[in-house]
Amino acid sequence: MQIVMSPAKRMNFNTQEENIKTTPPVFSRKTGEVLEVCRKLSETDIAEKMKVNREIAQQVYGYFQSFNSRTIPLRAAALAYDGIAYKGLNAHDFNKEEVLFAQKHLNILSGLYGALKPFDRIKPYRLEFARKIQPKGYKDLYEFWQNEVNQYLSGKLAKDEKVIINVASKEYSSVLSKKLLPEKTRIVEISFLQQEGNDLKQIVVHSKKARGLMARFIIKNRLNVAEDVKAFGYEDYFYYPQLSSENKWVFVR
Repeated sequence: MQIVMSPAKRMNFNTQEENIKTTPPVFSRKTGEVLEVCRKLSETDIAEKMKVNREIAQQVYGYFQSFNSRTIPLRAAALAYDGIAYKGLNAHDFNKEEVLFAQKHLNILSGLYGALKPFDRIKPYRLEFARKIQPKGYKDLYEFWQNEVNQYLSGKLAKDEKVIINVASKEYSSVLSKKLLPEKTRIVEISFLQQEGNDLKQIVVHSKKARGLMARFIIKNRLNVAEDVKAFGYEDYFYYPQLSSENKWVFVR
């Protein structure tokens, strides 16, 4: 069983952990190809393509231009990403066994890095999958990364139950392709709903945190069988069979 998760736009490189062994990202050559395209973008291009304000565009421009500098900080991906889902994951307190399990089972999808293990070392960047930035010969980043990401996951699934627990957003999970994954691989979509009056609704901020909590639950309990994921109960969530199907599992609170 493998988990896929989105990255976060917000990042924190101000803290460095001691005694955390990090690993290099798998697709450094492909990352270099994307970076080559991004470094040709002006601040105006970045603002338009990424739909960000001038201040953020200037910051992102700086990330791309200085990416290969030796002075740029490095940090484990799961610790550098500082969004709501990563508050839920809270990888800061993983012990050695949990780190090893996470490295084997948690995959963070990225427009710049393709796929990351949680303790792969990364640099500051911003690049969503859906942005119209095309390396030469490809129509978009999905096409650019699709073969590599799915082959990578296929290799991990070959030694595992052939189930992907998808807690990534649609923007990122769209890079997954069942035809490129091992035969009979199941991609289980996870959604989180909350009682609001007489209705069950998706509250985005809570759903984002719950995605991280789900990944944390699997890692903390070192689950290898997808069915065991239904026992998830952090922050009062519980599996709701009436709204679930074979490949879509709904948790409510």
